[in-house]
Amino acid sequence: ALMTDWYLPLALNRKATADETAEHRALWQKLLASEGGGQAAFVHRDYHAQNLLWLPDRTGIARVGVIDFQDAVAGSDAYDLVSLVEDARRDVAPELAEATIAHYISAMRQQGTPVNEEALRAARAIMAAQRNAKIAGIFARLHLRDGKPRYLDYLPRVWGYLRRDLDHPALADLRAWYESVLP
Repeated sequence: ALMTDWYLPLALNRKATADETAEHRALWQKLLASEGGGQAAFVHRDYHAQNLLWLPDRTGIARVGVIDFQDAVAGSDAYDLVSLVEDARRDVAPELAEATIAHYISAMRQQGTPVNEEALRAARAIMAAQRNAKIAGIFARLHLRDGKPRYLDYLPRVWGYLRRDLDHPALADLRAWYESVLP
């Protein structure tokens, strides 16, 4: 709802219609229900470079410290992967994002955790689009309600990610909504 409640009024200089809001919600409910079959995991929800600390005196994965996890939940195992490779505050090249995803899949398999790559990539696209739509709405709200216009500077990057996310076939109906309502 952050997209229709906050971003759409900022972008179009009008409130979302009841039909636009209802259709957007229904499309998301369908997508998120389809994603519900994935493996639930610890989800930091804000897993990006700003919240990772390099600890050179440690070894292995303990070399990476994590902060700002007070909003953690159980959720999609794809969500934090998305947060890392689609960082709203810094560019992540598509090639680096793909290498990171491939490394994640390989590492999971090496540790004996089965990964259905096609399902993970679909879940990644859904979670990425959801996250970026949410972020666009939050940044619009921070500007409109809280008087923090600096967040608008991040919107082109967030929209770039969202456009790329919407290219996944699982998001075709949602992509059509965005092309129709927010071209």
